[in-house]
Amino acid sequence: YILDKTGMKGTGRWTIQEGAERGVAISTLAAALDARMLSGLKEEREVASKVLDEPSMQSTDKTQVVADLRAALYASKVCSYAQGLSLIKAASDEYKWDVDLSE
Repeated sequence: YILDKTGMKGTGRWTIQEGAERGVAISTLAAALDARMLSGLKEEREVASKVLDEPSMQSTDKTQVVADLRAALYASKVCSYAQGLSLIKAASDEYKWDVDLSE
């Protein structure tokens, strides 16, 4: 049984705060946190579903859609890792951790 709600531990918020304090852009991670917070608003989504029409789907080549989604997922992972490593580098420089990101 899967619930249609999310829980929050605070690690996403902490990461976004650390990025802001260090002047590191982590927009992909911030967008993920936003999506997580929005997904937790189940009651609001249920009310909205009664007022809003479902989006219309255009007939599309399924193979192309899957290929595009695969490419988008890969790009988002690259961005997330790059932004996370930028945050680690900034903290390492500030606190003299000497983290070697090539290892």
